[in-house]
Amino acid sequence: MAAHAPQSSYQARLDLETSLSRMAAQVESQLAGAVSAFERRDLEAARKIIDGDERIDAMDHAVEAKVMDLLLSGPLPEEALREVMTISKLAGELERVGDLAKNVAKRTLVVSLEAPARPTSGVARMGRASLRQLSDILNAYSSRNLTAAKAVWGGDDELDELYNSVFEEILVAMMREPALVNACTHLVFTAKNFERVGDHATNIAEALHFLLTGSRMLERRPKGDNTSTIVVAPPKQSGTAAS
Repeated sequence: MAAHAPQSSYQARLDLETSLSRMAAQVESQLAGAVSAFERRDLEAARKIIDGDERIDAMDHAVEAKVMDLLLSGPLPEEALREVMTISKLAGELERVGDLAKNVAKRTLVVSLEAPARPTSGVARMGRASLRQLSDILNAYSSRNLTAAKAVWGGDDELDELYNSVFEEILVAMMREPALVNACTHLVFTAKNFERVGDHATNIAEALHFLLTGSRMLERRPKGDNTSTIVVAPPKQSGTAAS
């Protein structure tokens, strides 16, 4: 009986990896759908994204249960233990990305009923950029490509810089056209959701580094979000007399 234990553990790990792959594909599909629904102002598509989040939650719970079963089955070799720990970490990151996609879809339901605001195109650009980051890191994980993972990790500041630009654009739009305040407020949160997707992509990159090397990344994580310090001067009122 004992001779079959290693094979049983190996099959269980394969099953766990398959479950994670399915979850990753579903999350990527959800985010792509959320970006598309936002761009097209598609209320029906946004509602489908919101409803689809329950499936991601169920997948996350299934991965959790399989991880627990493996850990309780007995000691695992170091490499296998790192793999199981990494999958557990990735499932959590993917579940959060799924939540962010759902949040974008919820904001879309509101924004799509408002008059289109100019910053919408910038937020959509952020959405496409965040989707590329997620796709790139999932491909890196699938192929165990550390170089590609580091490229995603190092590229997060580009999404942050785009967020800074979009954030400032939204503030200016709100000051110039008070009627857009409601839509622009939702755009701020939508942009932040996309920026957070990039953060989760870098977390996955760090987890992959741990899986492949057994050590944590020592470099300081790139971070370019400075929206907390952005101050935009109110636009000058036309017709103001010079002093």
